[in-house]
Amino acid sequence: MYCTKVSELARLIACHECAAIYRRTPIVPNATANCQRCDAMLYRHIPDSLNRSLALYITALMLWVIANLFPFLGMKVGGIYHENLLFAGGWALYQNGMGELGLVVFLTSIVFPLVTILGMIYLLLPARLGIAPPQAGHVFQLVRTLEPWNLISVFMLGTLIAVVKLQELATVVPGLSLAALSTLLVVYAMARSQFDSETLWQRIEKIKALDTAVTSIRSDDKILHCHLCDGLQTKGHSCNRCGAAIHHRIEGSIQQTWALLFSALLMLIPANLFPVMTFKKLGKGAPDTIYLIEGGLWGLGLIVLFASIIVPITKLLSLSFLLYSVQKNSNWKPKDRALLYRVIEVIGSWSMVDVFLVGLLSGLVSLGLLANVTPGIGASFFGAAVILTMLAAHQFDPRLIWDRSHHNSAVAL
Repeated sequence: MYCTKVSELARLIACHECAAIYRRTPIVPNATANCQRCDAMLYRHIPDSLNRSLALYITALMLWVIANLFPFLGMKVGGIYHENLLFAGGWALYQNGMGELGLVVFLTSIVFPLVTILGMIYLLLPARLGIAPPQAGHVFQLVRTLEPWNLISVFMLGTLIAVVKLQELATVVPGLSLAALSTLLVVYAMARSQFDSETLWQRIEKIKALDTAVTSIRSDDKILHCHLCDGLQTKGHSCNRCGAAIHHRIEGSIQQTWALLFSALLMLIPANLFPVMTFKKLGKGAPDTIYLIEGGLWGLGLIVLFASIIVPITKLLSLSFLLYSVQKNSNWKPKDRALLYRVIEVIGSWSMVDVFLVGLLSGLVSLGLLANVTPGIGASFFGAAVILTMLAAHQFDPRLIWDRSHHNSAVAL
């Protein structure tokens, strides 16, 4: 048995992926501390985190405004010039009877990035001025929930592929919005890399002058870990710091992940049977999917093939393997399985590039008899499959890999 204080509990950190407990120790600036058991990153030392991330998020907000007010892409062919705004892709899908897919494109490329940026500014600016932002916990929960669904980087890849494809049809004119969105992608990534949630919550708790009473913790107590703000506690159903629901493990993780995977598999069947889009040039064209390869663009065609087919199938097979190994209490290379899960999380959203590409081309290529792009029902099924696999990856609890193996040392102080 060991004892500590609540004030000392704040100095501990739990690994997101294997639940090992460590004591925070000082590290040099810009360095990272990794878990000794599964090699996941525990925390970083980011000098002046609040000021750096606040400045970058404010810059990101200005870039977002420019990206949504000015023309995104234009097409010039003969005496015809057509341009659109950033939201045109989602709107085109809606006009073609695919409102649900258009909403996904609109939310993941425009709304969610804005909400995330505004939420971070709401948290960081008052904290920087010595004020505890009201409802900070709820805002922080919203930001962390939406972050995985901010798909600006995937949208930009879809834009690149669309531009290359359209070069054979007309002169593509990049707009100010495209430059702003490209810069936003970089600035937003930098803002996230410079933000340290522990620094923010320590500042808020200091402002509120929270009382830290002394409490004993027994060695057999379950230390509950909040995956949103990294707070630790020994009892309760909601995080004492941000208010998020907190539990020892995700309840029903295995069953719910299996259900989501099976649903995604069902969606992939019609996604591969029905056309994703129809590209017509001078009145000629046919339903198509991997049209870039057929047009001779092998490099970008292989990217679309990888994102559209290889990534979804890989996710389905990998998550199925992880679920099966957990259910069988497998002791086979838990560190490698944890790495596999990490890779799945990173690559999962890139399958959305096909959906963004359909929306971009549908919104931009509308030149009457000269050229036209019409989205197909296969795009809706494919978008549903991608979303379901992403939800499955989020629902799977990687800590189960370690709980059900013999590598179960959970405390390393």
